[in-house]
Amino acid sequence: MSNMVGDSSMSDAKKFTALVVDNNIVVQNVEQMLLHKKGFETKVVENGQEAVNIFSEGNSFDVVFMEMKLPIMDGIQATKELRAMGVKCLIFGMTTSESKFDIQAFLEAGLDGCILKPLDFVKIDSALKCLEK
Repeated sequence: MSNMVGDSSMSDAKKFTALVVDNNIVVQNVEQMLLHKKGFETKVVENGQEAVNIFSEGNSFDVVFMEMKLPIMDGIQATKELRAMGVKCLIFGMTTSESKFDIQAFLEAGLDGCILKPLDFVKIDSALKCLEK
């Protein structure tokens, strides 16, 4: 198997599922494309309330990539609610904010890690390493 960045030959690897929570359609499309190239099956929602609803309906994912600033329900509140519901999957926060205060508040909501946007193959590989443990 090739080790090239972006290699999508994952035929013998487990397919992981990812929920992408972001309200920017361009960002959604880029993140979904990157995740697909790394072998993820993805679902995309536009706000934190939709993410909570998806899990409330009995759906599950291996990992959630959650934007911090979202309409209706932000990523911090959505992460708190998901953890309160007993959601155990990895949740990675995504943000463009470099404010230590913002990032700390997001982490304290129950994240497994926080990623500075944009999402890229290196950051996805880090998430994969966490999933494969």
